Amino acid sequence: MLRYVFRRLLMMIPVLLGVTIVIFTLMYIIPGDPAVAILGSQAEPWEYEALRETMGLNDPYIVRLLRYLAQVYTRFDLGTSYLSGVSITTELAGRIPHTLTLGFFSVIVSVFIGIPLGIQAATHAGTWRDWLPLTISLIGVSMPGFWLALMLVLAFSVKLGWLPAYGMGGLKYWVLPVLSGAFGGLANLAKQTRSSMLDVLYSDYIVMARAKGMPERDVIYKHALPNALIPIITIMGSTFARMLGGGMLTETIFSIPGVGYYMVKSVNNRDYPAVQGSVLLLSIVFTFVMLLTDIVMAFVDPRIKAQFASRAAKDQTKQAKPKGAAA
Repeated sequence: MLRYVFRRLLMMIPVLLGVTIVIFTLMYIIPGDPAVAILGSQAEPWEYEALRETMGLNDPYIVRLLRYLAQVYTRFDLGTSYLSGVSITTELAGRIPHTLTLGFFSVIVSVFIGIPLGIQAATHAGTWRDWLPLTISLIGVSMPGFWLALMLVLAFSVKLGWLPAYGMGGLKYWVLPVLSGAFGGLANLAKQTRSSMLDVLYSDYIVMARAKGMPERDVIYKHALPNALIPIITIMGSTFARMLGGGMLTETIFSIPGVGYYMVKSVNNRDYPAVQGSVLLLSIVFTFVMLLTDIVMAFVDPRIKAQFASRAAKDQTKQAKPKGAAA
C-alpha cells in the first residue's frame, strides 16, 4: 500500500507541472496589460514601459515561464498580487479554509441525503418511491448551480427573511451556500447509488441471505450496500473535487471569501499571478482528494487488496531467492 501511495504521489508531479504550464500560457496569451492594471489608465507611456521592464514583462515567453516554474517549485512562492502587493500564498492560506469548509459540508449533505434516496429507489424499483428520487436526480443534474443559489436567496432571504443572503458569520450563513452546492452532488449520488444497488440486489449471496431469514435491513446495509460502495466512493471523491471548482460561483454569489471568490475577483482585475496561484492551489487539493479516494477504494475493494497482496508475495519471493539461482 505504501508503494502504491508513493507511486501516486510521483504521478502528481507531472500533473501539477502541466497545470502550471497551461495556466501560465493562458495568462500570457490573453489580452490585457498588467502595467495598465497596476498604474491605471492615466499614467505616462514611459511609466508603463519602466514597470514592464522592472517586472520582467518584456522578457520572452520561455524566460518568463522558466522563471515562474523556478519560483513556484524551488522557492514555493506563488508570487505577489499586482493590485494589493500582498503575497498570494498569504492570501490563499487565509481563504482555503472557507473553500474547504463549503466543499466538506456540501459533500456531507449530499452523502446523507443522496445515498438513502438511492437505496430507497433501488429497493422500491418501479414504484413512486423509485420515481420520486429519479425525478429529484434529473432536476439536480439539469439545474445550473448558480440559478439554484439565486432562487434560494430570493426565496429564503428576500421573500421570507429567514436566512442571510451573503457574508460570513454563524452557522446560518452557511445554510444557503451548502444547500446550493450540495444539490447537484446529491442528485448524482442518488442516481449512482440506485444503479449500484440494483446491480447487487439480485445477486446470489443476497438471495441466500434472504432465504436464511435475515432481516431486510441487514440484507441491505450489511451485504448489498458494502458491495455497491466502490462506484459510490468514486462519485463522492469527484463530487468534492467538482465542488472546489464550482464553488467559484457559489462563493461569489454569497460573498464567501474563499479561493473561488478571490480567483473571480482576480480575473476581473487582470491580476494574473493571483489567478495562476489560485488555479494551482485548487489543482493540488483536487489531486490529493482523488488520491484519498483511490486509497479508500483500495481498502474497500477486496480485488485491489488481493492485487497488493500478490505483489507483496512476489517481492518477498524475489528477495528470498538465492543470488545464484536462475531467473
